[in-house]
Amino acid sequence: MKDQTIYSYKLLFRFRWRFWGFLVQLLLLGASLIAGSHWLAISLQHLLVSCSILAGIPVAHFLLFRLYAYFRALSPGTTADMLFSAWWGAGFTLPQPLSHYRGAESTVILGSLFLSASLFVWLPLSYGVTLLSGAVVFALPRLIALLLSLRQPNRCRVKYETASVAFLLTDG
Repeated sequence: MKDQTIYSYKLLFRFRWRFWGFLVQLLLLGASLIAGSHWLAISLQHLLVSCSILAGIPVAHFLLFRLYAYFRALSPGTTADMLFSAWWGAGFTLPQPLSHYRGAESTVILGSLFLSASLFVWLPLSYGVTLLSGAVVFALPRLIALLLSLRQPNRCRVKYETASVAFLLTDG
């Protein structure tokens, strides 16, 4: 029988994105659409209709996360509740090293922004503005958590939770 080692984890920090976070995102999205309609002289009705393109952003986040995991030969384990979290389908069954977390989140943030910027050229102006502002606003929880990860020691691990990201330190 093989020797097994059991590690325990100490919680260093947990970044939560709950109701208030989603409310801030909704307010920022509304404010950016109103500012875009005044600045670019687009009717607000056109921008409201173009909000249908926002459904593509979580799909892009999910696909970019899976693409990163595939290329790094990682095995993500997304649960049903993670499909509707602020991290849009990102998750692993076990805590991951901080370098994997930073790589995945950077890939998703930059990839979705570059994808939105490249589609901006090909879409009508109202759809492009909505997509670009939505990509920036929907990347906020990932970006804030990524910036908070810079304060954590490099040997810590990251666990995706339903409405939060936990930074853990193992005792072994």
